[in-house]
Amino acid sequence: MDRPLLLEEQSSEDSPLLLEETVARREMTASSFYQKHCIYLPAMMGWFICSAALSSYNKVIFGENHGHFPCPLLLTSVHFLVQWVFSFSTSAAFPEFFGGSVVKSMSWKTFLGVSIPCGFITALDVGLSNLSLVRITITFFTMIKSSSPIWVLISAFLFGLEKMTCSLLTVGGLIVAGELLTAFGEVEFDKVGFFLCLTAAICSGIRWTLVQLKLNKLDPPLKGSVVVMRVLSPSMFIFMLLLSLIIERPMEKLGPEHGDYFSNFENGMKTISLGLTGAFIAIAMVLCEFWLILKSNAIVLMIGA
Repeated sequence: MDRPLLLEEQSSEDSPLLLEETVARREMTASSFYQKHCIYLPAMMGWFICSAALSSYNKVIFGENHGHFPCPLLLTSVHFLVQWVFSFSTSAAFPEFFGGSVVKSMSWKTFLGVSIPCGFITALDVGLSNLSLVRITITFFTMIKSSSPIWVLISAFLFGLEKMTCSLLTVGGLIVAGELLTAFGEVEFDKVGFFLCLTAAICSGIRWTLVQLKLNKLDPPLKGSVVVMRVLSPSMFIFMLLLSLIIERPMEKLGPEHGDYFSNFENGMKTISLGLTGAFIAIAMVLCEFWLILKSNAIVLMIGA
């Protein structure tokens, strides 16, 4: 009679310890599952929401049947300029937290070796995307841009970041087939808009593979999205502004004879406010993009998006 009581007392004394161990084991399992499968979800959702909002914004501002702003490249260069100011001021004010000290100690050769090629291909991607939105519907635009993963895969093979496998080739083939069906099914098919958007999708694949390649080679590595934006945004702004000056000639198109965008102070402030609205959406989206590139790779970003 005494032994069962002793065992029962011992069991009751050990049960809190066993309960704590069980809870700790479950928390560890949940944490491991989150780290493996769910860690990218918040940034992916943020990218998806901001990307959809920015595409809708661009269509409303640039579309022929909407705002029809005559200089989409110039307005996009303003977005990049705001990103530059934001990232520089933030990383300079908190250098240790945001990694500004790493950029400050970086040589000009290293800085330009990352910034110039990535900034140039980004300017082509975003610029051609915005020009295509002038001519095609946002639905058609989204469908064509969804081909970006296949171009990421091709770029990753060429740069040696990924190995060619049957599963990746199958996924890429299905995406290409879907793109062909999408193009044939579009009622209001615009050849120029289609090729502009397709070229932008190709540039998008090269862009994120190149960014991943350049960032992986940095030693010491960049610490976060803000400091990556600080490195890339100057070249993005300069190349986009050059494209605008060459293609759009904004000094002519924004004159009083072509609209009242800057005819008086009130209209000028409205035009600037529209530009800043898009810039803030773009900042949120790009921060999510860079975080995903730093924590995963370009394929995870483009396929998940």
